[in-house]
Amino acid sequence: MADFEALWRRVRDYVAAPDPLTATSNRLALILASNQPFYPFYVSWSTGDASPLLALTLLSTPFFLASPWVARRLPDVGRLWFPAVGAANTFFCAFVFGQRSGIEFFLAPCLIIAALSCRRAHIRALAGYVAAFLGGYLLLHGNYGSPLYPLDARQQDALGSLNFYSAMSLSVIAVWMFLPARQDSLRITR
Repeated sequence: MADFEALWRRVRDYVAAPDPLTATSNRLALILASNQPFYPFYVSWSTGDASPLLALTLLSTPFFLASPWVARRLPDVGRLWFPAVGAANTFFCAFVFGQRSGIEFFLAPCLIIAALSCRRAHIRALAGYVAAFLGGYLLLHGNYGSPLYPLDARQQDALGSLNFYSAMSLSVIAVWMFLPARQDSLRITR
């Protein structure tokens, strides 16, 4: 039990930040990273197909785990690391699963997290993020080619439903977590 408490304390210390928006972004990044190892199982369950290619979805996990470290070193724009990794992961997974898989639904929470994690003082950083985000979307959408992980139409529809509900759930969780942090942040800056 003491080992678990020590581990939990280390995780809390790792995500801690004096700024409530950064702390919230850090917690959300670790929540997402802790869920990533289960995504291949979700895909296998929803499509009825398992493949070693599903391990490709785990390549971004270390980058999500590094979010608190980056935010600590680049406090003004470090919070954008997490949604930037999320967008890059989404584009990569669209290449793996194909556009019809609905993986691009995850771009919505990436925008929500970026917008809610930034202050007005960092609007230029956010504008740069949004410009790169939209540029990536316009460049890649419809141009992914044949997916590495081919699925039939029924499997793609099932995966599309899974990704839609997962992305919308992540969006709701992000808003739910960031609203109190934004209120705390306003109190601190006044």
